[in-house]
Amino acid sequence: MGFRRWPADLTNVQKSETTQTFSIEGDPFFAQDLQQMAKANNYRRWQFQMLAPHIKGKVLEIGGGIGNFTADLARVAESVISIEPNADCHRQLVEKTRGLANITVHNITAEALDEKIAADYRADTVVCMNVLEHLKDDGAAVRKFSKRLKAGDLLVLLIPAVPWVFGEIDQRLGHFRRYSKASARALMERSGLTTLKLRYFNFIGLWGWLWNARVTRSTTQSDAQIHIFDNYIVPWQSRLEAIVPPPIGQSLLVVARKDKE
Repeated sequence: MGFRRWPADLTNVQKSETTQTFSIEGDPFFAQDLQQMAKANNYRRWQFQMLAPHIKGKVLEIGGGIGNFTADLARVAESVISIEPNADCHRQLVEKTRGLANITVHNITAEALDEKIAADYRADTVVCMNVLEHLKDDGAAVRKFSKRLKAGDLLVLLIPAVPWVFGEIDQRLGHFRRYSKASARALMERSGLTTLKLRYFNFIGLWGWLWNARVTRSTTQSDAQIHIFDNYIVPWQSRLEAIVPPPIGQSLLVVARKDKE
């Protein structure tokens, strides 16, 4: 989750500079939020199922968090290099992946990628789940990630969708933006990548996020909300959306290909 710096101006940035107290390397709320979401087992499995068909070979995971997806990646990949800048998250990531021989973990920002990982290392898949929204210059980040791919290989992103539901929780989480299909596609094009797939998912979750953003103006998601959503909505919603992709949703899956070195 590197690259994040406060903007000199707020053009096209959906948050105020006054809302963030910690740098991402030291902010305890990121670990707390990831721990809370780790309890949502059905939702976590659903998210990974969306990504899994696009994962292959050597994987570079940008922002491993507390390891909610890292071990899953390792089961379908040849190897995984996971980077995580937040110290608290990194400790938990190391513990959660201990004993998995095909995982290497680094406590670094994306800016330090070239300092820790050999310049000739190329991944078959770069995975970036719920990270890009934290980065002020997402274009610079995507171009840096692309340099770690060979021609024909994939960047797989999971990003928050629908800019008009941006609210207090986004601000507390350190989000700079939410994405539309158009803005995500444009970002890939500016970075020299070809978009292969854009897919919204979690239609119902979008309206829960809107409720928190516009009605209650919550700064956190409650355990009760997550429990109800994970146990009573996700099981049937995931099956329905597998058949009928929704026209809009809380998150957006982006799969893009690097065509040229």
